[in-house]
Amino acid sequence: MKNKLIIASFALVMLFSANSYAQFNPYANGVSMLTAGIGFSSWGVPIFARYEAPVADNITVGGGLSFQTKSENYSTVKWKHTIFGITARGSYHFNELLEVNDEWDFYAGVGLGYYVWNQKYDGNGFTGSYSGTGSGGFSVGVHLGGRYFVKDNLAINLEVGGGSVLSGGTIGVTFLL
Repeated sequence: MKNKLIIASFALVMLFSANSYAQFNPYANGVSMLTAGIGFSSWGVPIFARYEAPVADNITVGGGLSFQTKSENYSTVKWKHTIFGITARGSYHFNELLEVNDEWDFYAGVGLGYYVWNQKYDGNGFTGSYSGTGSGGFSVGVHLGGRYFVKDNLAINLEVGGGSVLSGGTIGVTFLL
């Protein structure tokens, strides 16, 4: 159901903004970007925010934050997982190489992340709740994505990747700064 809602929302935004795309390449003009949205993961629905800035022709670097929770119930036992992530990433943008229109942005890159994972237990056998454990770790991931600019400073962003808690992919909105 959530995936259908996401796809329907994306389709509506594309439908209502199809006539107002931008003829603008942000990487040629040194414009930074902020992307926010939701992700797809087997550990809940993450929310995220990413910042990117150009450092060379067709290359951006930046970072991001993500947060997600997941609850699991097994008979009388309940687990709640909370995951917070911080990532650094770099991307190469293929528009010039592929000679695509400026309203599109296709890119691929790598990222290095650090995730803090907390677990809380509540169930029979204990007097009350277990306050939880925390662990952390690094991840290395790859990503492949695209944006469609619906206005000069606004784009719809879809990305897939692997090697991180957001490995299923993300969908969001990009604002040019």
